[in-house]
Amino acid sequence: MLLCSGWSIVRRQASVSQVQESVALSIVSSSSVHRGVKWLSDMFDKRRFYWGVARSLMILRLAVLLSYLAANGQMQGADSLVKRLKKLDRNKDGKLARDEAPKSFRRFKFDIADRSRDGLLDAQELNRVSEKLAAKKKAVPVKTAKQIVPVNGKMRMARNIVFQKDNGASNGRNRLDLYLPRDKKEFPVIFWIHGGGLHSGDKSKIADVAARFVAEGIGVASTNYRLYPEVQHPMHIEDVATAFAWVHKNIAAHDGDPQKIFVVGGSAGGYLAALLSLDETYLKNKGLTRRDICGSIPISGLMNVSRVGAARRKGVWGNISATHRSASPLYHATKNAPPILILYAEHDTTDRQHQNEAMFAALKKSGHQDVAIHELKNRTHNNIRSNLVNQKDPGAGHILKFISRLSKRD
Repeated sequence: MLLCSGWSIVRRQASVSQVQESVALSIVSSSSVHRGVKWLSDMFDKRRFYWGVARSLMILRLAVLLSYLAANGQMQGADSLVKRLKKLDRNKDGKLARDEAPKSFRRFKFDIADRSRDGLLDAQELNRVSEKLAAKKKAVPVKTAKQIVPVNGKMRMARNIVFQKDNGASNGRNRLDLYLPRDKKEFPVIFWIHGGGLHSGDKSKIADVAARFVAEGIGVASTNYRLYPEVQHPMHIEDVATAFAWVHKNIAAHDGDPQKIFVVGGSAGGYLAALLSLDETYLKNKGLTRRDICGSIPISGLMNVSRVGAARRKGVWGNISATHRSASPLYHATKNAPPILILYAEHDTTDRQHQNEAMFAALKKSGHQDVAIHELKNRTHNNIRSNLVNQKDPGAGHILKFISRLSKRD
């Protein structure tokens, strides 16, 4: 497009020159020769003419450079997948149908990429795939949790701590980050589980929010976990339980209080936070119990797996109804669960709102004595987390009050 714009400028320059020549001839033939010659001198000033040509050439060169970068720059690796997918377009209609895609791409990745939900991937949707792949960053390995460095004099940080060496995870999915207050002892800790539908997301997305909580004297441990389609349920929750066990075992060495760990997560992270807090199976496998969770804060979490679309449900949790039930936090409501604070957005989907309200009702019915629920006004499912950095954010306010109250409990 820029290249075409450059040629248009040159053509306009030529058209202007033709008009100027016609006008000049008219002036020469008139009686006002002296004024005409002066006017021609101004119009055909060599400096103006050459500057116009030079400017057009500069635009042309810029267009060529940008075209080269777009074709051969940093998107090249990601574009290779898109090119391969386009080659599979058997009927050459410019769109990729599900049956034309590779088997490894069909089941769940296809549905994610198909935003129009028409069963076809057009050029725009394929380009989004390219952009997402290009944006992924490889984790930088850290050998030991002792590599904690000060940040801005207020926070200590350690990235990519390996919490499990033998789970076969790739791309840093077996790592966690620590954000810790400086010069503070026995501080409470948020164990943060990222969202992303169990197929995407990363622990690093919480960095700005973590800094806000650190400023309040609260540590944050943000964990990754393996994702679909690399793994299916229960691998996600098992990884989260392993990461929690690592934090519980090691946080005291970094001045945090292992008895004041709060499990927090948003969206898919809210689902995992609720499941970890309610179904004790996964903690028991690590030698822990629900009592090792000081409090749980699921944010806009999935509470009933049966409410998920059929393709995604089958892909992530399999096709057995009993598994769907056992994987749903809603069916593990118990009075013995840790204190729970449920948050959801005013503009969440109606179904997600109903699921969280049903979770609250089930906990109350079970006899749970310390459960609360809040709808966050003027919030959507996707902006609850980003707004937690704001000092007057109601979601952050509820979280801080919840942690402060329970941290003072004997």
